[in-house]
Amino acid sequence: MGPVQALTKTALDFGGRDAYSGVSTSRTLMLGELELLLRAVPGTASREHYRLAVIEDNALLKPSSSTRARTYSYLRDRFALDPTVGIFAALRLLWDRDVAGQPLMALLVAAFRDPVLRATVPFVISVEPGRSVTSSEFGRTIAEAFPGRLGPKTLKSTGENTTSTYKQSGHLQGRTHCIRQRVNPTPGSVTLALLLASLDDASGFSLLDSAWVHMLDGTPEQILSEARIASGRGWLELRQAGDVLDITFHSLLSSIGWDS
Repeated sequence: MGPVQALTKTALDFGGRDAYSGVSTSRTLMLGELELLLRAVPGTASREHYRLAVIEDNALLKPSSSTRARTYSYLRDRFALDPTVGIFAALRLLWDRDVAGQPLMALLVAAFRDPVLRATVPFVISVEPGRSVTSSEFGRTIAEAFPGRLGPKTLKSTGENTTSTYKQSGHLQGRTHCIRQRVNPTPGSVTLALLLASLDDASGFSLLDSAWVHMLDGTPEQILSEARIASGRGWLELRQAGDVLDITFHSLLSSIGWDS
């Protein structure tokens, strides 16, 4: 299992990002805001509808116009909020169809678009459930990935924000002492994780050894079980015969206008 680091051109074209983003220095996963926004805006909406919902309609119930503008900017950085961007279109298609998987799907998209958050993925998936995790560990991980880029105060706040992000996704639990918890893969989160792995040029059984898939904490058997459910729902195509595994996403990509 390799770390989730630089993305392929295909992944970048699909909406991933390698350029440094400061969103993790200022915000958490923003799961609550995303839930409110996607509840307020229909799935067929354009990019402008998302902007209007946040800034003009105050769908997120922010106290001032400046706060609304900043919140929209951070959400757009995190999730794109643009149906012409592949990763957001895929998220939007799966979001209401897999409510239980929403926290994990949000985390996958955020990590895909934020190299600072992505740098912490190998650390998180290496921590055994039940072990205590501190925000300073996240800070050190980020400092190693971006040497000299962030000062001590920024690393401290970024570590705290990252801790909160993984609480929202379910990987951590607790207030004062955060404990690593095992999350549960769902058909939607497995679909998205396998799609991201495929964009990183993985195929066959190597898909199951991708860091994207390891973020879901499932065994290979659990991942394949959820993938079969996803296949039955038309989100991916799965064919397995002995030692040969073939997973494709023609139907999903066609549904969002990305099928080649």
